[in-house]
Amino acid sequence: MTTTIEEKPIHTLTEFYDLMDQTAQIRRKATLDVLSNREPGASDITSLRNALKNLKDAPEADSGKPFERHLRMDDDHGVTVDLDYEVTELARDITYLELGEAALKLVIEDQTPGLLSQADQLAQKLTDVLGSATLRSFITDRDGTVNNYCGRYRSSIQATYNAVFLTHFARSRATWPIVVTSGPLSGPGLLDVSVIPPKTYVMAASKGREYMDLSDNYGSFPAPEEQNRLLQDLHGDLKHLLEQPEQRKYGLIGSGLQVKFGQLTVARQDISGSVPEDESRAFLQAVTDLVERHDSEGHALRIEDTGLDIEIILTIGAGDDRKDFDKGDGVLFLDQELGLNLDKGPHLVCGDTFSDLPMLRATLERCPDTHAVFVTRKPELHKAVLELCPKAFLVAEPDILVLALHALSRGPQ
Repeated sequence: MTTTIEEKPIHTLTEFYDLMDQTAQIRRKATLDVLSNREPGASDITSLRNALKNLKDAPEADSGKPFERHLRMDDDHGVTVDLDYEVTELARDITYLELGEAALKLVIEDQTPGLLSQADQLAQKLTDVLGSATLRSFITDRDGTVNNYCGRYRSSIQATYNAVFLTHFARSRATWPIVVTSGPLSGPGLLDVSVIPPKTYVMAASKGREYMDLSDNYGSFPAPEEQNRLLQDLHGDLKHLLEQPEQRKYGLIGSGLQVKFGQLTVARQDISGSVPEDESRAFLQAVTDLVERHDSEGHALRIEDTGLDIEIILTIGAGDDRKDFDKGDGVLFLDQELGLNLDKGPHLVCGDTFSDLPMLRATLERCPDTHAVFVTRKPELHKAVLELCPKAFLVAEPDILVLALHALSRGPQ
């Protein structure tokens, strides 16, 4: 069934998410067209143009910021959303599909002067250490690493150009290309916001607790039935909490409410700071109280507050060895399940936050022939990455990494 987007301004969050879901379908088709050396369909480009206009024509917020819009949740409540990611990536895709890669790069360079030369430098550095070798595994985080960051997970639809570049790299340079994200796999999740062709990457979600492998087979980390039931009961109470009018916004901003395998995540703030801090902290306390009612001894659940999200995580292990499941555990689980042979390199691990360090550590411990690129401007993360992997490369933007990987897919620089 062909998806067509008509010109129609959006006014509600529901319309916004429906529109972005439609762009995902069109982008998947466009990605396959480009990878198959077919001309992208004119109707698909028109649909993306209409989607872009619909976003721009949405009611403007009072902030005066160019991409902020005010959308209704219902007749009595609304929320301000920053559409910078959605607008920028749609405009880039239209340029890419109409005019090609060279025109896209001119747009990117105009938006961030000097970025193309930084990408070329990174490509050369990676070539210097990897040569023409095929990576045993390419293990990467998604948001903020190989995908530009979006304020709402559900609308962070991957751009076609991004999917094409990452597909070229996976097919030409990696035996095991793997995306490891903290988000859920579906419902909505990683599979819903990705437009990369199926069977291209191992799609590992919930920090690697669940995955779809290169043959589209599903697998998951075993958890005791008692813990799963506890998480299900807590999820029901969280949904009830978010049905209260004053709390509804937390299910709609940022990460919203995400049901992951072995973890629940609920937003308490977004990157635009749209929720007053006192309200955000009061919601954090309400969620904390709820978790304590379900796990009064603190044996089964842990809370991690990122400042934007409240992550409620099932622990693993027993007694003094009990710990949160992290991305390092996820990588080791995938090694065991899929036979990655992590003890044989070379590997390339990419991330953008402290939560990605465990997967770099786990890979390094299995194989010294492990390289890393981290996308961050934070000095404290720079320091932590280099202490763990002194030869790691550090860049400031996901676009730098993605363009460098795309260059590597064409062979030694």
